[in-house]
Amino acid sequence: MARSAPWSALLLLMVLLGPMPALTQRESRHDKFLRQHVDFPKTNSELDARRYCNLMMQRRGMTATVCKPSNTFIHGAHSEVDAICSNGGTYYSENYYDSTTSFPITACRIAGGSQGPPCNYRGRITTQRVRVACINGEPVHFKAPL
Repeated sequence: MARSAPWSALLLLMVLLGPMPALTQRESRHDKFLRQHVDFPKTNSELDARRYCNLMMQRRGMTATVCKPSNTFIHGAHSEVDAICSNGGTYYSENYYDSTTSFPITACRIAGGSQGPPCNYRGRITTQRVRVACINGEPVHFKAPL
């Protein structure tokens, strides 16, 4: 009986805690889009574009096992980026919408030949309109700067 006491306590703790949604739920496509493509206000704007890209690509989980070849960060409020799929954008084709206003963006591209960590990026800062794919009125994929 003494051997089952630790297991009983563990079972009771698991029942009392219930399901842990933060650990069991998958990231939605919209949340993934926001994580990978929206940085507002811009993180440490004193960094040059190369250092910014290296920091953000790692911080946002795009260099863990393989280096994502390219990624663009939009420096606009979530609400402004989300609005591209409605009154802040114009329909392009299929499920793509173009922003009606320009956003500050940082485009990051892998530098050199290595596709595995440690990853090294170069960056380019511009202000442009963007094209995103929308599902259910929310952006889920960054297509291109315009």
